Amino acid sequence: MNWVPGQAVQFYLGDLKKRAYTPMEMDGGVAEFLFYLHGGGPGSTWAASLKAGDGCKVMRPKNSLDFTNFEGRAIFFGDETSIAAAYALQSCRRADTRHRYVLEVTSVDEAKSVADRVGLEDMTLYPRIGEGEHLEGVVRKLAQSAGEDFEGSDDSDKTNKSGARFLQWIFTGQAQSIQRVQKGLRRLGVEVGRSKVRAYWSPGKAGMD
Repeated sequence: MNWVPGQAVQFYLGDLKKRAYTPMEMDGGVAEFLFYLHGGGPGSTWAASLKAGDGCKVMRPKNSLDFTNFEGRAIFFGDETSIAAAYALQSCRRADTRHRYVLEVTSVDEAKSVADRVGLEDMTLYPRIGEGEHLEGVVRKLAQSAGEDFEGSDDSDKTNKSGARFLQWIFTGQAQSIQRVQKGLRRLGVEVGRSKVRAYWSPGKAGMD
């Protein structure tokens, strides 16, 4: 399969059900995935039941995100379902560029353990609170990141033809959180026009990307 970092692959779960997951890496016939067991839905139940040697049916990678053509630095928002995509982004960045990752998570300790294990850098984790009260802090952190030069990055002096610094926004994870974060950033006057958006899930809605 030809795979572009950021693209998703669909797995057939049986009973006409399929779910999409973003590979962390894919090289020829070998791929590496990170599954977040998100409740008791078909995808989580299937992933939790997997054992070494099990067979599975997959579809070719489908259009989702493309991390290969970024110019300059990126700010990435998501949650636990976004960690594989964050890893794919980090793995294909230029050596002189650093990105920022801000995730909302149910368990900071568990998410940090996974991020450390796979070697994700520059990640800030916010625990979910109530009906999204934590997102105010998320928005402030994202806005702060947009206004600073990333330590260790050589992109701070690179501008496009209009004179603006290259900054790519990536919004992933829960659909409602993405919408609230984008609105919060606009209220603060932060431009998010250069953005890629991929909602992986929404409460009560099955079979999203």
